[in-house]
Amino acid sequence: MPRTLTDDEITSFVAESKPLRKNWTTRLRPRTKSNYQHAQRDLEVQGEAGNCFRIIIRQNAINRLDFSLILTFKDTDGSEFVLRRYNGKHPSQHTNRLEKARGEPNSSFRNRFHIHKGTQRYQEPGLPIDGYAEVTTEYASFDTALQAFVQSNGIVLPGDDEPSLFDPKGVA
Repeated sequence: MPRTLTDDEITSFVAESKPLRKNWTTRLRPRTKSNYQHAQRDLEVQGEAGNCFRIIIRQNAINRLDFSLILTFKDTDGSEFVLRRYNGKHPSQHTNRLEKARGEPNSSFRNRFHIHKGTQRYQEPGLPIDGYAEVTTEYASFDTALQAFVQSNGIVLPGDDEPSLFDPKGVA
């Protein structure tokens, strides 16, 4: 059974500098999987402190606002932990289960841009590490979500000679 990450560890992993290699836009451009309604691609990244991370990009082929940008931490034993997940508008409802159990208002929402955040408190009762999510106005499209994702998760882009991720020929 994987260990429980503390909130301090999660904060440290998210903040750790994660430099991308020069060919990152090509290696991260989503590809459609057969028999799936989404395109997906992932990229392993070595953090400056030596930790291993994976960036996963997924986008629905029909609904361009239904996407996920995911940052995971890969532990030395092979366990993988979702630290952050920037989601677009998907039709299923999200419920913050601990908040709902306490009767807190607005613990559920549907079809809104939102960010899942890995937490210690969700792991402790055996819930998914990224079971907690917050509605966001930080982004309103795949491209702006990708910009927010890069800026907020310690991702360091290579020099200016790399094609921009955010132009029409990029990932989206």
